[in-house]
Amino acid sequence: MVVFSDLDRSIIYSKRFLGKDKSELEIEIYKNENISYISKKTVKLIKQLQKNIEFIPTTTRNIEQFKRIEFSKYDIDFKYAITSNGGNILVNGQIDSEYKDYINQKLKNSIHIDEIMKLLEEYKNIKGIKKIRKADNIFAYIVVDNKIFALKYIELFINKIKDLNWETYINGTKIYFLPQELKKSTAIKYICDKFGYKNTFGIGDSIMDKDMLDFCRSSYLLRHGDLVNSLSKENKYIISRECGFRGSEEVLKCIMSYEENTI
Repeated sequence: MVVFSDLDRSIIYSKRFLGKDKSELEIEIYKNENISYISKKTVKLIKQLQKNIEFIPTTTRNIEQFKRIEFSKYDIDFKYAITSNGGNILVNGQIDSEYKDYINQKLKNSIHIDEIMKLLEEYKNIKGIKKIRKADNIFAYIVVDNKIFALKYIELFINKIKDLNWETYINGTKIYFLPQELKKSTAIKYICDKFGYKNTFGIGDSIMDKDMLDFCRSSYLLRHGDLVNSLSKENKYIISRECGFRGSEEVLKCIMSYEENTI
């Protein structure tokens, strides 16, 4: 058994999810400020699951952003992690070079990131675009102010890169531009094939997690996520009853219960 779990808004949360008692644990500091939190119960549940199940963080964060999260502060360590939306697999914190060669071969079907950045640079002064970023030299994203930004401002860019085998994903205040082959499920399938995993669990909340959730045998979707709003009535996902920290705990308990009943 193996669990592939998104991180932001699936396991860890920003300040705006904190309750009045603010009893959650600090887990990420950026520019001398606490920016991410995890519940005590979530920490406990992950540690319990890890006794019998491989738990693999599966995130769109780049390597540097992933390593900012201080899981080790609470005695949680992951042998494997998928970062960069499937662009990298880390083994004990180090890049898996075999997988890197594998994914780089697949990415050759899309135009190189440097060409995308050149095209994107032309839009740097568009109203509402706050940041333009390149992640691990694999994909790009922009951070926008949704109060003044409109997708139509970059519609020409979106259409142009689609012809170059790049996809666009909207996720809150971030808009991601990814090569078509760059998917969480690409890395997940690689790991499952390599180690023979059949019983797979997925945890996610957003459109960035859809291919991962579709791949996994049992898939849990956090109710507060934007993906919930775009689902058809017929879908395979198990949607949490709770939101935020409590939703994460609920999902982890479900997986724990399944694991206990199969041992």
